Amino acid sequence: MPDRRHRGRQLRDVFITLALIFLVGAGAAYGVTRYLQSELESDANRDARKLSVDVLQPLLVPADAQGPVQGARYDELLAAVDQRVLAGPINGVLLLAQDGTVLFADQPSLVGDHEPALRDDIHAVIAGTSQSSVDGDRFRTLTALEIGSPPTLVAAELVRSHTAIVEESREVWYPWVGRAIAAAIVCFGLALVTAVVFSVIGVLERRSARRGSAVEAPRPRRKKAAADGDENAPAYMHPSFKEEVAARRHVEDELRAIQYERDALAQRVQHLEADLDRLKERSSV
Repeated sequence: MPDRRHRGRQLRDVFITLALIFLVGAGAAYGVTRYLQSELESDANRDARKLSVDVLQPLLVPADAQGPVQGARYDELLAAVDQRVLAGPINGVLLLAQDGTVLFADQPSLVGDHEPALRDDIHAVIAGTSQSSVDGDRFRTLTALEIGSPPTLVAAELVRSHTAIVEESREVWYPWVGRAIAAAIVCFGLALVTAVVFSVIGVLERRSARRGSAVEAPRPRRKKAAADGDENAPAYMHPSFKEEVAARRHVEDELRAIQYERDALAQRVQHLEADLDRLKERSSV
């Protein structure tokens, strides 16, 4: 019986260890996914800056920086932007003056709008280098451009889908996050089942052993008078009654211990499921 209990404890520890390994693997896969996403965002920032400086800036003339582009010049610039800038992952282009006025946009309705909230970002870009931000599904990259000589500084904002970046970063490692967490939950469940099963088996074996020893034990001879006196004694004074009470208490203690261990493991499984739900919510965001 001690060997069986020891084997049950070892098997339970194996399942718990596997569950912890799967959780560590899930965390590692999630971390790698986040790293890949940051790398893809850095690449998108560099590509947008290169596209702004090497492709968009040569298309501009000094008059484009003096006010909103309109009329035939707007149609000419829009055709060039559609062909050379919007042909790839970029799906939106804005040309902004330093005060936030929209000088040019691929959507005509935005030309002439004023964006005072972007003023600080534009000044920061002009004084430094390109910077990107995420606005919902939009990955926006601001880059300073120089138009004419002496140069007039404006800012170009190129927009692409951030969802596409996230999906690309999740193609390889992210599916393993959910799989590893599910495997960890299964292992914790198996550890719980193992603990309960082996505890119940131990209780049943101890009960069977007590019954077998009670049958095999020799009964002392008693005098007839003493036997008659025992038969007339109350039930709670019989040795067999006391043994049954003690055995029942022992079984109840064992069952309480089993229930406590089962509840503790069930709580661990619930915590893991809550962690999985939070990871899914974060990933959906």
